[in-house]
Amino acid sequence: MPFCLFTEEVKEIINSTISYFESTNSYSFPPSDEFKTENLLKDERKGLMFSILVAKTKENEKVILRGFSGLAEGRHKVPGYVNPTYSVNEFLELEKESDKAVKDPTIDSTERRKRSKYYAKKFEELHVFRDIDNNEFRLSDLKEGGGFCQGTGDCAGIKVLNSAMRKGYQILGFGEFYFGADKSGMTKGTLVPPCKERCELIIKRMLKLDFIYLDEDIAIINKPSGLLSAPGKGPDKLDSASERLKKIFPFAPVSPFVHRLDMDTSGLLILALNKEAHRTLSMAFERREVKKEYEALLVGKIDNPSGLIDAPMRLDVDNRPYQIIDYKDGKKALTEYEVLDIEWKNGVLCSRVRFKPLTGRTHQLRVHSAFIGHPILSDRLYGEYIENMRLALHASNIAFTHPRTKEELVIESKPPF
Repeated sequence: MPFCLFTEEVKEIINSTISYFESTNSYSFPPSDEFKTENLLKDERKGLMFSILVAKTKENEKVILRGFSGLAEGRHKVPGYVNPTYSVNEFLELEKESDKAVKDPTIDSTERRKRSKYYAKKFEELHVFRDIDNNEFRLSDLKEGGGFCQGTGDCAGIKVLNSAMRKGYQILGFGEFYFGADKSGMTKGTLVPPCKERCELIIKRMLKLDFIYLDEDIAIINKPSGLLSAPGKGPDKLDSASERLKKIFPFAPVSPFVHRLDMDTSGLLILALNKEAHRTLSMAFERREVKKEYEALLVGKIDNPSGLIDAPMRLDVDNRPYQIIDYKDGKKALTEYEVLDIEWKNGVLCSRVRFKPLTGRTHQLRVHSAFIGHPILSDRLYGEYIENMRLALHASNIAFTHPRTKEELVIESKPPF
């Protein structure tokens, strides 16, 4: 699920906003006959998505940002709402130019399609976004060749997030809601996360994190391979999942991570947004109450369809950060495995394996894989690194008890290999 944070405050603001729409028959601030609420309720095609973002300014003042998707009554701007992610003047000029070129009566259908495609890409390039480090980017930075869904960059949530990033605001809560005639399971006031088709790539780039689950207590992200879980020693190793989270939510604990993934490993990582959640989850990890599964590609064909690897481990003090098998002085290390498939990857015969670590030693899955004679594909430490190829290890499943609600959560993430 893309990024959203429906705090109780955000829900209250949404409810009061709907009451305002209904009592004033207008969705502009202040009310205006140009933007009548009754028009949105006429049929499902008239309904709009709206967004609310609660934030703190640099002066520590609380503000509310509002956005709407696409156009409202044919307008790019509505009083009381943030600006779109493009210059309206540039948009209108390009619109005139494209209308003239595409509707030219002297061209054939092939040329018309060619021009339509050309101008669709030009419209995409008008959108300018800002990330958490105050860097600008465009849609072309996300995917070469364009081809985005129509309306990408126009969604209500993207507009308010972009405005918050540009102003350096701290996000306290954020979400979208629908207002209009009933359609496709949505009714007036339905809370909706940002759309996956149009918003996911933009939000990932904007926040520099891929959120899988988020509430007021915890965040679960899909950590990419190559990113540290927590900062290392030295300024060159400061960038990490936990530091990026704190740029988005400065109120999070100083060290929000409750467990870690190797830098080369991708997948599900839990981060705490308050001290109580951090304490509760840390204790759950210590008691082995959090169940994790990984998926990996191991070099070669594994004969046994499943098994248990029981091989104690310790740090190789003469060759850090390597870990080694040591039956005398090593700590207990247990890993269950199941072979899911046999396949070829980059010309290498591999076994696709599901791992269930029963202990949590550093580099445990990597060392145990090498120990049974089938190192993880492209493992630079315990196998053979393949140029321009990441480590084929992904944290694919995590099951735990929510620290506040006590709900049993099971979160899954498919491996990108």
